[in-house]
Amino acid sequence: MTNGDIISSTDAYQMAVGKMGHDLAMKYANYWTKKQKAIKTGRLQNSYVDSGRNKVYKSEFATERKFPQTQLSEKEITKFFKRVVKSKTYQTLSEKGSSNPRLEFMKTVKYNARIAGQATYGMVRLQPSCGMTKWVVLHELAHTAGHMHHDVPFRQTLVKLISRFLGTEVAKELKRQFRQRKVKMNVSQTIKSPEKWLQDYNKMAALRAKRG
Repeated sequence: MTNGDIISSTDAYQMAVGKMGHDLAMKYANYWTKKQKAIKTGRLQNSYVDSGRNKVYKSEFATERKFPQTQLSEKEITKFFKRVVKSKTYQTLSEKGSSNPRLEFMKTVKYNARIAGQATYGMVRLQPSCGMTKWVVLHELAHTAGHMHHDVPFRQTLVKLISRFLGTEVAKELKRQFRQRKVKMNVSQTIKSPEKWLQDYNKMAALRAKRG
């Protein structure tokens, strides 16, 4: 089945109940609902969990080590920021976010690599001591484009921005780092049928029983 087969969780339950009983049919309906949401949003987890963040960061850091970034002045980084925001690439990618975000600089100068930059839908804030690079700007603008977490839509947007403004070789390396860490760039559009779901469920149950 594909995302084109749009039905409700109740319909999914009815499809399954005759094949596996009430309890498992409820689990199948829950699977169906989560899978449809993942296909629609690109998010692989629930909206409260940013589960891919650490792997994304590690992939970025590894890529930056191969393609080192220079710290720029406020004037230089502001010029680059405006260039990206006004570009057709960013305007196209930001359909679900802010098409005209503002840039601010954090007052603190204490080094903390985890807060090189921050983003909301309408603003990017950079850390003067460590966030004045093109990479940090592109990372935060991928957020303002409408992706506050680091799931598939964010990754796709970031790669496109990196390719356009830092070069295709840098983007290829980032994707290689993603693959190395099993960071997904796409969400499968296929939803298992009740029969296939039950088959896989039983396989996993047998494996757990064997281990336990």
